[in-house]
Amino acid sequence: MNIQIEELKNSEVKMAVELTEAEMGTYRAKVVEMLQDKVKIAGFRSGKIPADVLEKHVGEQAFLNHILDLAITESYENAVMEKKLRPVAYPKIDIKNQNPLKYEAIIPVVPAVEWKKDISKLKVKRKKVKVEQKEIDEVLGNLKKRTIVWKDSKGAAKMGNRVELDFAGFDMDDKPLDGTDSKNHPVILGEGSLIPGFEDEVVGMKKDEEKDFEITFPKDYQADEFKGKKVRFHVKVNGIEESEERKMDDEFAKEITGGNRQTMKELLAEIEEELSKQKERQEEARLESEFLKEMEAYVKADVPEALVEREIDMMVERIKSDLEKRKQTLEEYEATLEKEGKKLRDELKDNAKSQVIIRLGLEKLYEDENAEVTEKEVEAELMVMMGMYPPHFAEAVKMRYAEGTQERMVLNNQLKLRKIVAGHTE
Repeated sequence: MNIQIEELKNSEVKMAVELTEAEMGTYRAKVVEMLQDKVKIAGFRSGKIPADVLEKHVGEQAFLNHILDLAITESYENAVMEKKLRPVAYPKIDIKNQNPLKYEAIIPVVPAVEWKKDISKLKVKRKKVKVEQKEIDEVLGNLKKRTIVWKDSKGAAKMGNRVELDFAGFDMDDKPLDGTDSKNHPVILGEGSLIPGFEDEVVGMKKDEEKDFEITFPKDYQADEFKGKKVRFHVKVNGIEESEERKMDDEFAKEITGGNRQTMKELLAEIEEELSKQKERQEEARLESEFLKEMEAYVKADVPEALVEREIDMMVERIKSDLEKRKQTLEEYEATLEKEGKKLRDELKDNAKSQVIIRLGLEKLYEDENAEVTEKEVEAELMVMMGMYPPHFAEAVKMRYAEGTQERMVLNNQLKLRKIVAGHTE
C-alpha cells in the first residue's frame, strides 16, 4: 500500500492511497469468505461455492463494490494509524481507480497548535477571600428559621406572621380565573411569595375575616395571560400564627447541630470556616474561568469547520436536554428564535469555536507543562467530594467516579486544569 500525505488549508489533509494487485486479491478472498454463508446457490453446499461462481451470481459490479467497501474501510484505518493522523470527522472519499484501488481521502484533523505570544506570561490574580459578618448573620438567620416555633395569635395579621388563607381571583366581570384560587394556603407575610401588593392587603386582617381587593399583575409576570392584568381577589384568613423569638445561645447551637457543637462560639467558628471554604471554591472557579478566557487570545490554530460543527452538535444536545426538563421541545425553542430572525446553530457558532480553541490550547498546555495527575490525587479529591455528601451517598459517588468512567476522566481533566491555573496565578 502506497500512502501520500498533503496538508491542505483549514487543518485538512489529503491522503492518497494506492493498493497493489496482491492486496486487492487479499480483499477479494475476504469478500468471498464473507459471502459464502450469506448466498445460496442451487447445486453448491454452503461455504463451498467457487469464487467465480459466487461473483457471477452476485454480479460483477456488486461483487467489486463489496471488495471496494472492505478495502477502503480497512486501508483507511491502517493508513491513518501509520501516518499518525488524528481525524475529527468522517473523510470525503474520492475513488480514482477501482481495480487496483486508488483513492483520495480529504480528512479534517486535529490542528497543530502554537502560541501567538509567550504563554508563561499569562497570569491571573487571586482575590483575597474574606468572610463578612453579615454573611455569618445571614446563615444564622436561616438556621434560626429552621427552629422557629409557631403559636396561634389572636391579634391582627402583621409582617412576619404565618397566615393560612383561602383566596380566589376574578376578572373585572366577576368571572373566576383559573389558576388564581387556593385553599388553606400558608404564607409568611413579608417574604414576598405572592404577587406584589397581595401580602400588604392581608396585613391588618383578623382570623375568619374576609376581604376583597384588586391587584394588577406585573408586566413581566411568568404567565402571559396574567401579564399586566387587573384581578379582583376574595380572601379569607383561616388562621394567624406568630413566631416565638429564639435565643441564640449554647442550647441553640446544640439543637441545630444535633449535639456536634456545644457552644455558640463553636457554631460561629464552623459557619465561618464553611463560608470560607465556599468562597475559596468560588474563587478557584473564577480564576479558572478568567484564565481560560484570557488563554484563548494566546492560541494559534487553524480550526477545521468539522470540529466546530461537532461542538455545536454537543451544545444543541445540552440545550435539548435542558428544555426537556422544563417540558419544552427543541423545535419550539428554534421556532421562537426564527421569529426573531435567528437560527440556533448560527447563534452557537462563535461560542462553539471559542470552546474548541480553548480545548486545543489546554491540550497543548498539558503537554508543554507536563500537567500529570496521579491516581492518588484523584482518590484524594474523591474523598473530599464524598465528604460533601451524607455518608449513605458515599458509595454511589465512588461508583460514579470508578476507573474507566467518563466522570473520572472529566475529574482528571479538572485536576489538570487546577494545576495549570495554579502555575499561572499570582
